[in-house]
Amino acid sequence: MRPMYSNATVMWGERELVERDALVSICVQTVIDSWTGINPAVSFCRVETPILTPGDALAGHVSGGFPMLDTKRGLLRPETTAGCIAAFHDLFPQQTQRRKRMPFCVWQFGKSFRDEAKPETMRASKLRLVEFHQLEFELFASADSHADYIRAGLVALVDRFGGLAVDADELPHYSRRTLDWQMDGLEVAGCSERVDWPEGVIHEISIGIDRLLVSILNRRKERQ
Repeated sequence: MRPMYSNATVMWGERELVERDALVSICVQTVIDSWTGINPAVSFCRVETPILTPGDALAGHVSGGFPMLDTKRGLLRPETTAGCIAAFHDLFPQQTQRRKRMPFCVWQFGKSFRDEAKPETMRASKLRLVEFHQLEFELFASADSHADYIRAGLVALVDRFGGLAVDADELPHYSRRTLDWQMDGLEVAGCSERVDWPEGVIHEISIGIDRLLVSILNRRKERQ
């Protein structure tokens, strides 16, 4: 990873891209195995939704003053969540269909963007990037689901790669429970039970692949 330009962006080399692709595949299979281990009825579907997102699809972020990048055509998404929710509704347009298909996981890997209020805090050296890669799993389930999906998925990832699963210091406004994955003092994933979807609960695992990859590569160097 090399800092690029002077706007908290980075360039990845060819070897690192190979490592990143492999890392994404391992993370995906780890989460799939952990969730189907709890409930074999869980289904998975990969999607790729637009980075450029209409403002009304991010109304909650806009009203909350979330740090986003605006363009003439829309907002650059700050996370992939809205796209996953929209994709689930597009796959199953009727509420009755969605109820029958739950628990159902929509997942995607792609770029997200942030524009912090204090731009001086955005530094490539600290992995606080303007654009970064997310691997996000959104598991749609009924409100009365008792399966502890986020802990199961997070524990499986920690067992595979190391680090710690800890309770979040603060709950996001949309969450009734959040766990973080920390590695070497850096948060590499947030896992929440989201209650901002009116039809049930969303069990979310959101992994910052850039941070996770750098942490893994640094640990490898330390062992050499």
